[in-house]
Amino acid sequence: MKPDTVKTKRFSLASLAIPVSFVIVLVIWTTTPLAIQWSSAGAPMTSALLRMLIGVVFCGSAVIFMTSKFRTDSAAKKVYLVGGVSIFVCMSLFYAAAQQIPSGWIAVLFGLSPLATGLFSALVEPETKLTPSRILGLILGLAGLYLVFSAGLNFADASIEGVVLTLVAVLLSSGTSVITRQLVKDLDLPGMQITTGSLIVAIPFFAIAMLILEPELNFNFTQKAWNAVFYLGVIGTGVGFTLYYYLLKHVTANRISLITLVTPISALSVGSWLNNEPIVPEVWMGASLVCIGLLLYEFKPKLGLGKL
Repeated sequence: MKPDTVKTKRFSLASLAIPVSFVIVLVIWTTTPLAIQWSSAGAPMTSALLRMLIGVVFCGSAVIFMTSKFRTDSAAKKVYLVGGVSIFVCMSLFYAAAQQIPSGWIAVLFGLSPLATGLFSALVEPETKLTPSRILGLILGLAGLYLVFSAGLNFADASIEGVVLTLVAVLLSSGTSVITRQLVKDLDLPGMQITTGSLIVAIPFFAIAMLILEPELNFNFTQKAWNAVFYLGVIGTGVGFTLYYYLLKHVTANRISLITLVTPISALSVGSWLNNEPIVPEVWMGASLVCIGLLLYEFKPKLGLGKL
């Protein structure tokens, strides 16, 4: 085989890394809300801690296998700290919300993250600007949020609490993704190491939360709950977080959050199909408005909107 052919093949494989990562993260984010709901089994903090423990064993083993050096310098520790605190706070809120609302609703609300990320990114990333079309996208996204809130009012009292918890988690996740992007974009730190370090920081917080909120240590999980915990630990945490940090290093945080352009619809469909979750018209309408808002926010040139 000629050298030029080898170079071409390597270039092609490398060029596929980012789009393939996007697809895998899309599938993981679509199924994660339902897996969280299945794994909780009435003990969300216990479930979250087990997930993180499985994840850190998986990631730590991979780091040991792939490299002999785990970075512990001040720059790396800063990334681990931000990532670990973000994982604990955001995941705790998502797990609590999963006890209150259908899994598909979480994905719809998480679909607002590109809009929130755009607002935060505009403050620190010059390539992100709030043009008129993006402002219109934000307005449509807020309209979609309103429809989800109205569905919560009509569905059950507890739904509003779940919607609020998810919305707070989305805002915090969006903010920390921008911060993390600034910390890692010029740092030679592999995604698997970031995931491992962040989980090491997060696990003690989950353990303390479990002992306070669930002191009875309820491990009476069904087989479906255990399967969901292992899926979240290995795939949702080990693979998902690693690819997420890999994407953060190579593309803007705002671009990564565009994965949620699809997840509102896909997660609603998966929840309805696998978990018999109610199909509430307002939520479907809200998901549609969020998706339209995202299209306007990032892809307006392809929609014939010129230089808006």
